[in-house]
Amino acid sequence: MSLALTYAVLTGVSMAIYIVLARLASPGIHPILGTTIIMGVGFLINLLAMWFTMATETPMAFSVTSALLLVVVGAATAGMNLFTLLAYANGLRVTSSFVIGGTSTVLVLLVGFLLLREPFSWTKLLAIGLITAGTVLLQRISN
Repeated sequence: MSLALTYAVLTGVSMAIYIVLARLASPGIHPILGTTIIMGVGFLINLLAMWFTMATETPMAFSVTSALLLVVVGAATAGMNLFTLLAYANGLRVTSSFVIGGTSTVLVLLVGFLLLREPFSWTKLLAIGLITAGTVLLQRISN
């Protein structure tokens, strides 16, 4: 397995933990406070990782453009945390979280095709249709 694929699988595992534990925590905490805790813990862990990287004198790339894009990513992450906790606090089942994943998958594919000029194929368009249909079907049978 390539390093990129290993990281992708670990991302999936992290997202599964996030989804299940956010669902379990959501009834007992205000979504804003929950988002603050999530972002604060993430900040501390990343601060430690950055400190370790700097201590090992590993070079760190930096560009203003990348930093500005990541500021927007930070805002999107806060929105993702807040809206996830709000969805679960308002009754979304953990098995309905495919709505979240399906929506993001379809949007990422469309942005990739339309804005980033990534290769398009009819198979990928079929995949978008199947993801959308599967998400709608799963949501209907989950309620």
